[in-house]
Amino acid sequence: MDSNIAHTYFNGIDPTIYKRRWLILTTLCLALLGVMLANSSINLALPLMSVDLGLSQLEQTWIVNIYSLLVASLLFLAGACGDRYGRKLALQIGSLAFAASAFYAGFMAHSAIELIIARSIMGLGSALVMPTTLSIVNNIFPTKERVRAIAIWSAITGIGMMLGGVMGGILLEYIDWNSIFYLSAAIAAVSLVINQVIAPESRDEKDLAVDWIGGVFVAVGIFGLVYGITELPSKGILDGTVLARLFIGLASLAVFVLWERRSASPLLDMNLFHNRAFSVSSLTLTVAFLAMSAIFFTISQLQQLILGMSPLTASLLMLPIMIPFPVLAPVIPNIVEKIGNRYTIITGLALITVSFLVISAWTIDTTYLGMLPAMLVMITGVSLAMTPSTNILMASVPKNRSGMGSAMNDTTRELGCSLGVALFGAILSAVYVSNIAEVSGRFSGSVKTSLETSLATALNTAASLGPDAGTVAEAAQVAWMHAFSIASLVAAGIVFVTTVIALMALPRQRQSENDTLE
Repeated sequence: MDSNIAHTYFNGIDPTIYKRRWLILTTLCLALLGVMLANSSINLALPLMSVDLGLSQLEQTWIVNIYSLLVASLLFLAGACGDRYGRKLALQIGSLAFAASAFYAGFMAHSAIELIIARSIMGLGSALVMPTTLSIVNNIFPTKERVRAIAIWSAITGIGMMLGGVMGGILLEYIDWNSIFYLSAAIAAVSLVINQVIAPESRDEKDLAVDWIGGVFVAVGIFGLVYGITELPSKGILDGTVLARLFIGLASLAVFVLWERRSASPLLDMNLFHNRAFSVSSLTLTVAFLAMSAIFFTISQLQQLILGMSPLTASLLMLPIMIPFPVLAPVIPNIVEKIGNRYTIITGLALITVSFLVISAWTIDTTYLGMLPAMLVMITGVSLAMTPSTNILMASVPKNRSGMGSAMNDTTRELGCSLGVALFGAILSAVYVSNIAEVSGRFSGSVKTSLETSLATALNTAASLGPDAGTVAEAAQVAWMHAFSIASLVAAGIVFVTTVIALMALPRQRQSENDTLE
């Protein structure tokens, strides 16, 4: 037996699985890419979908939000079910549910309720796919290769977030809104067939029971919390329904924590938070995805409403911004090997901070080429922070409970995305209204309301104001860019604080640390 095979036995990996580990990773990433594309493309389809089906604003909101809400809420239960009943089984059930519901949404749905139900089942399927792919990766790679495999897995999550908008823009330009569901169904169906042949089965050898009661508490808690956060930009923190959702969410999570401390097989072992590496890596992932979602939330608006790009052009010009993800994925393990997880994460967070500071100086005269360097620095920082943080988080969890670690990893990402959109959305709304007040105060009625609603409605209204059109449009753009600058400065402050925490709290050991964390 050669040294490589001996090493796989040491890590408890079957030699036949070890030999095809990279092929398995490829097929798992295909399944992951499918579910990531589904959520990032839906917003672009809403206008056409609304006209075709006559959707109300409330129906549009539920079609978009129900997917993310169910994914975030069910991750811990899905991870535990994968550990208990089989990770491949959970992956395949999730892929089948996702493919079938996407097929129905694209080919058969003719009403809002049908689309909401289809998107709900897609969310359920995605909740099963996301943690199980990472759980399987964690179990088929030896320690020394795991960081490289996780780097590739992490890159797919980032690429999927951006590529969905690009693919959606192309499909909507040349086909129709149904086509985004065709694409999701096709990818899920292909991955379902391939993974049935390629992916290995694994489960928790201790056969621990699923904590269903804890699952109810955490599902209600995360649903309420994320739902409340997503409503913040439009309704404000003092809105009664927002406060009720946040209260229910936080109260349910508090009960979940108390319950998990007593559970014999917790969905999330609270003792893990005594491990500073686990806690800081969770915080880092949340902040990294906060940064990425916040900037993607606003950059398409900037491209279209400030730079005057078409939706398709704006989508295509997101492609160069993705370059750091595939380029850095094979390189980050070497960086971690040389300087360790701690300094790789700190460097990534520092780059994100710097990029937000640069972005805060953008004006209405900034060009796409002027934006590109800061965006590339931002994605480079996210890549550097994301991969070692995921590796630390997964290495902190017992291997037989990989589903727990995967669920925690995915939950931090979902929470970060919700917080990023809520943070930027709330600041943009409040500061924009304040900035445009002097101009909008010259008008009354529907014109005043439209100018204060959003930049998009302001520009549309300004076009009908005759001689004042150019002046009002420019004032609205300046007001929005100032709000964008304030939001970027706030984000820079949040990331900087996280950088200081990581510097103080992360372990100093180098890359024997993977072994010590397990």
